[in-house]
Amino acid sequence: MAARRSERAAAPAAQKGREARATSRMAEGGDDAAAAPKAGMGLGDAMGIVTFLLLIAAIVLTDSMLGKQYGGGMFFK
Repeated sequence: MAARRSERAAAPAAQKGREARATSRMAEGGDDAAAAPKAGMGLGDAMGIVTFLLLIAAIVLTDSMLGKQYGGGMFFK
């Protein structure tokens, strides 16, 4: 147990060199990634389109069944 405590105390001194390298890499690559716009459709847009299409399909199928079974559909009689 005593050996583990001494290793923890020594770890922050060895970590200073790693932090400097990591932050310099992030600073170099961060500018290019932030400047490029995202291409394509987002998840929210795709979910909106899919929901709209499923709603229209449900209305048409419901009207079709009303027209076939009861003769009272709006589009299908």
